[in-house]
Amino acid sequence: MSNLPKEKASRAIDWTGEHVVTTVHSARRRYDMALLRFQARLESTQADRFFPWLVTLVLWVVLALLAVARSKDLGLNSTLGHHLQALHLMEFGTSPEISELGINIFAQHAAFIFFPVALLARIFPPTETLLIIQSLAISLTAVPLWRIARGPGNLRIGASSALVFAYALHPSIQNLNLSGFHPEVFALPALLAAYLEGQKERWWSVGVLLLIVMTSRSDLGLAVAALGVVFIFEDKKRHGSAIVSLGLSWFLIMAFIVQPIIGNGEYPHLSSFSSYGTGSFGVLFGMLSDPVAVFGDLFARESFEKVLLLVAPVLFLPLVRMRYLIPVFPLLALYLVAEGGVDELSNPQQDVALLPFVFIGAVYALTRVGVPGVKRILVDKRVLAVLALTAVVFFIRDAASSPYEQPWDWGRRDVSDVARIDAADSLENYDRVLAHPSVFNLVAERETVKLLPDGNYYLPSLELVSGIDVIIFDSGISNWKEDEVRTFTHAVQTLGFKEEFNRSGITVFSKRP
Repeated sequence: MSNLPKEKASRAIDWTGEHVVTTVHSARRRYDMALLRFQARLESTQADRFFPWLVTLVLWVVLALLAVARSKDLGLNSTLGHHLQALHLMEFGTSPEISELGINIFAQHAAFIFFPVALLARIFPPTETLLIIQSLAISLTAVPLWRIARGPGNLRIGASSALVFAYALHPSIQNLNLSGFHPEVFALPALLAAYLEGQKERWWSVGVLLLIVMTSRSDLGLAVAALGVVFIFEDKKRHGSAIVSLGLSWFLIMAFIVQPIIGNGEYPHLSSFSSYGTGSFGVLFGMLSDPVAVFGDLFARESFEKVLLLVAPVLFLPLVRMRYLIPVFPLLALYLVAEGGVDELSNPQQDVALLPFVFIGAVYALTRVGVPGVKRILVDKRVLAVLALTAVVFFIRDAASSPYEQPWDWGRRDVSDVARIDAADSLENYDRVLAHPSVFNLVAERETVKLLPDGNYYLPSLELVSGIDVIIFDSGISNWKEDEVRTFTHAVQTLGFKEEFNRSGITVFSKRP
């Protein structure tokens, strides 16, 4: 009799354990069935039409809010200010000579697509207009990416969604959205759409889309040529060869004829290759005569990290289909050996030419690792889960909008921000201004505005302040010692400037007539 309760308890424990296992199994089965029903609805033609546009709308709202909020708390870099000054000068019918760069805005990259953007910026607030249009261009890329995955890639909804998710979280995409304004952003959707239209043999549409790509930045002619090589690899030799010729011709004409004519008589980015020689032929000869130096730059640590950041967030999938990456290697090499200054976001505008090829390669990589289903390619859910997880990890680690950057706090202004805005409002429209980067975008809409050097302590020179009416000094970002700030202030006053504003570390010195 004494053993009976123990047997009942043992049976109860066994029954409970079996019941839990059965419940979990049933719940998982119900979840799988619900997921399959949801995917079946999305697999319909009607859902396939509107779903990528819904994703684009949501992504656009998120990116636009992030960019505008970052602008409100003065967190965007000076490339926005360059285009704001260009807009101001173009509105008054003046040549858009950027004071800080010393050249016409169109001589820098031959980004003629900026003309229609400037027309819109005349109607709406310029800063918000530039940022919202840029976010729209980034978001629109989700549509051709989805169409490629669902069309030529023949992937199911899950794989297509994972790729679009990886695109939305890619650090280069997030950083591009928060790195000021770059006209080359319009090439992102245009390049992918041009590839998609080429698959459908709609070559007139391809031509229009490639015109958008080339007019967004001159060296993207090399990306156009790379797309032509991709078409050649896909047995579209006649049209592919024509596209290669178009891209190369555009780049050479813009870089060595049009841009020098608009600018200072030479290709404006030759200085980025000055370590190899002077002048176009000197640089070319220097590269050919010293291949060791070229390979040293190509395989430097910074170059490795740049390439890693491009392909790692998509689980290195493009490396499975190298034929979609190889054509763009020459342009990537050009970027890697250049000595241009690297901003805090690692120049994400240079990734515009590379990302379309990365994601096209990723589409066909999933096609290869998947297995044929009844109608479409089936990719293991575990692979897609790891792809999504990898995208999240690199987003958190490297994106400018990572949770570690606390984007929910953006848009709030502290006392220093208010002082910066008040200092900018105290200026006259005709003042020629020398300002720290933190204030540059606030005062950019004028004829003359330059950047005050930021970094280690220095004394202002007569050459630095030549032709300047107002200096805006921000001790909050200079990290100088108090005695260094006092010495700088005294030196500025010695050069004939008077202190007119001083609050929360923001000082305005004026030398108006």
